[in-house]
Amino acid sequence: MEVMTAKYSGYCFGVKRALKITEELLKKKGNKKTKIFTLGSVIHNSGVSCSLADKGLISVRDLKKIEPGSIFIIRSHGMSPNLIKEIKEKNIKIIDTTCPFVKKAQARAAELSSNGYFVIIIGNKKHPEVMGIKDYILNGNYAVIENKAEAERLPEKEKIGIVVQTTQILDRLILISGKSLKRTKELIVYNTICDTTRNRQNSTEELAKKVGVMVIVGGKNSANTRNLASISKKINKRTYHIESHREIRPEWFKKVKKVGISGGASTPAEDIIDVKKAIEKL
Repeated sequence: MEVMTAKYSGYCFGVKRALKITEELLKKKGNKKTKIFTLGSVIHNSGVSCSLADKGLISVRDLKKIEPGSIFIIRSHGMSPNLIKEIKEKNIKIIDTTCPFVKKAQARAAELSSNGYFVIIIGNKKHPEVMGIKDYILNGNYAVIENKAEAERLPEKEKIGIVVQTTQILDRLILISGKSLKRTKELIVYNTICDTTRNRQNSTEELAKKVGVMVIVGGKNSANTRNLASISKKINKRTYHIESHREIRPEWFKKVKKVGISGGASTPAEDIIDVKKAIEKL
């Protein structure tokens, strides 16, 4: 079998930056007593999260567990300004690793809100990036829309502004924007999908057309990886989303001459290499 990897696979700029800052902090900490916390995982990859935990990073789900005098890392997904304020009040040093593209989406949402627009955030309601963006909007004047059905239930508004989770699919943005236009006299759309996400999605789509089987590598809880799998499956039904080479099944590749691999923004290069080697050994 010929095994090909999508041109844009693995860590994006934002993830690389967040990991570099986190790794450097943990290294500097050494044997010092200062604890380093984060709210949830720095990135959506279980292997990387376990590795960081082994080096001393403490991931919590409750802000009350962050100790005064410690260091807190805002992950690449960004965070609610209300929560950031709460942490600052506890004598905690904050290190911000929010992806610049996420910051742009936050700024656009705040701008639209301050100008009186009802803000639609296109994205996953429970995703940390979306949960952070919504708190930049005044007076709860927003809606998080995940799909066509929710867009069709939107109430009419005088002015609507749209921002989108940075890892969303362009087709979803186009569809929901079109539905929103029917609900307002004035519509502003900011395409805040990041450049790397668009490149990754396009390269995955092109590769899926050329191969018999597609394997998407990345965390099952990673929104951008799930989107890659969805894009690929529309073109190639023989698409499999796995987290590691251990999930590979030989029967997937029977009578297949070409296999494509793509990885999410939080997928380490070594995970993609391991998958490629495992398939080549079949």
